[in-house]
Amino acid sequence: MKLLTINNLEFAQKQQEIANNFAPISLNRLAETLALQSENAHLATIHFTLTGDYKRFRQPSLHLHIKSQLPVICQRCLEEMLINLDLNFDYLLSDSTINEIEANEIEANEVEGSDEIDWLEINSEMNVHELIEDELLLAMPIAPVHEGPCSSLSMQSGEKPNPFAVLKGKFK
Repeated sequence: MKLLTINNLEFAQKQQEIANNFAPISLNRLAETLALQSENAHLATIHFTLTGDYKRFRQPSLHLHIKSQLPVICQRCLEEMLINLDLNFDYLLSDSTINEIEANEIEANEVEGSDEIDWLEINSEMNVHELIEDELLLAMPIAPVHEGPCSSLSMQSGEKPNPFAVLKGKFK
C-alpha cells in the first residue's frame, strides 16, 4: 500500500477531501489483533473519508469518518466473527508553540460543550493511515464477543445433575 501523507494545515485550509478503501492487513499493528487467516478475511475492509475545514471551529480542523468490517475471534466461543465499526472524529490543528492558556481559551470558547474533539499538531507530512490505525486500535473491543448467544456454543446448564444435590436434603 502506498504511504498516504498530507500537509494537514494546507489540507484543512483548502478544504480538501480524501476517500479511500484498503485492506486492514496493510496496517501492521492492527493486523496483529485481527483474525486475518480466517475464512472471513476477504470481507475485511476499511473505508475512510478525511475532510479538511477551517470555518467550522473558526480554525483549521479535520474530520475523519471510518467505516470498517474487521475479522476477530469471539472470546466466548473462540469462533471467528466480523465486527463493524462506524467512527467519527474531529481534530483541531494547532502549532506546537501554542501555550496551554491559549489552548484552554480556544477550547472553552470555540468548542464549548464538545469533548469529542482532539488536538493534532500541525504537520507537513502527517501519515493518514497511521492516524486511522491509531483510532481503530483504540476503538476495538478488548474482548470481542458475539452480540447474541454464540451459535457453536452449547450451554449445558440444567442438563447435568448438580453434584451437591445429595447434600441438599442432609442439612435441613
